[in-house]
Amino acid sequence: MQMASISRWTLSYFSCALVALVAALSLMALGFGYPFEALAAPQTLVVVHLLAIGWLTLLMMGALLQFLPVLVGHELWGSRLAPVALVLVLAGLALLLSGFAAIDGWPGLPSALLPIGGLVLLAGFCVAAAVLMVTLLRAETLPLPAAFVGVGVISILVTAVVGETLAAALSGMIGGEFSLALMTHGVSLHAGFGLGGWLSFAAMGVSYRLVSMFLVAPERKGNWPKAVFWLGGMALAALLMALGVLLATNAPWPAGLAAAGAAALACIGAYLADMVGLYRTRRRRALELHTAAAIGAFAMLILGAMLLTIGACTAQEGSITAAVFVLALGWLSGLGLAMLYKIIPFLTWLECFAPLMGRMAIPRVQDLVCEDRAALFFWMYFAAVAVGGTALFFELSPLFRMATTVQLLATLLLIGEFFRARRLADLPLQWCDHPRPRLFLPARTTRRHT
Repeated sequence: MQMASISRWTLSYFSCALVALVAALSLMALGFGYPFEALAAPQTLVVVHLLAIGWLTLLMMGALLQFLPVLVGHELWGSRLAPVALVLVLAGLALLLSGFAAIDGWPGLPSALLPIGGLVLLAGFCVAAAVLMVTLLRAETLPLPAAFVGVGVISILVTAVVGETLAAALSGMIGGEFSLALMTHGVSLHAGFGLGGWLSFAAMGVSYRLVSMFLVAPERKGNWPKAVFWLGGMALAALLMALGVLLATNAPWPAGLAAAGAAALACIGAYLADMVGLYRTRRRRALELHTAAAIGAFAMLILGAMLLTIGACTAQEGSITAAVFVLALGWLSGLGLAMLYKIIPFLTWLECFAPLMGRMAIPRVQDLVCEDRAALFFWMYFAAVAVGGTALFFELSPLFRMATTVQLLATLLLIGEFFRARRLADLPLQWCDHPRPRLFLPARTTRRHT
């Protein structure tokens, strides 16, 4: 694997992200936020931002710190800035959530924490974006998967700027017709750039490289991946124009939103067709658990796209919320958990056993996990997402709580598998005395393996 160096802070990002996922699922299982509160209620916004920033964004950032050098064949620029970005994002998220709590009426918390948190988050995203974009720009060539990441990085900055403006409006720092128009029509644009541009588009780019690498399949080339990129780019361009119209006129641009939606659906269709082609051309015939679980995430992408189409055509709130739930917790989170099931053992193997290659017999990456046990947990997770989406569609709040409780349990069990991989707990007995790596803090020394 070219440029297979260990990113010192990737596991720290992953650990913080998993804590945020558990916190968000726990709140939902306890009846905090939607559907027990209004969709725009502060409690709902707490859960949404825990998932979007605390879980998915930190997960994506940690993955890019490790795998962007693989995409471009060039060392990561500014790796020492990785902990700076992590601290800023965590601090900004804490301030942002405190601001939502202030709006919800929690005593002793000023609403000014909301825009302050947004500014700190924007600073963290700018630091991370600088690391990623400079790495991209210093590459001799820019493969198509890396171009996906570049567009995603631009999208997170747009998302953060729109989010900071919304935070200022919610806290009362700005008012008038602009504030009202932004809060009425800008939330969908904010979500579109975040969920679609940053998280989904970047995930598509990374998955092209990771899935082909883990399947031992030829990288996808030709018109299909180019179509995915350009259709997604068209969707984001339409969103950007709709944002410009909103800022200029304080009014939405329905035609632009419709064009963005149509291009996004076409992009998803082309991407899924390309993934089918990738699986069919694999050289590793037997699917490992993480690549089998990724199929569940792709199925959730199909379901989420269908629900979003129904919601756009009918303006049914239950369909739209179910679509966002399935896309965030089924497609993105499911794919993330599936890839973590491979990435964490892979990084552990690099740290512990790669330096011993050629000197003695060493275990395989697969020897660090027990797939038969973990397969049940993935089944539980995706089944719970499907039931939760159904509950939101039909507005069955008690069923939603039950589904998120099962989803929380499955997530905790999968985190237990990640912990066992880091502790080398499933290795054969001859390796029981091998030194364990640090659980989530950076390794004391870094190694590079080619």
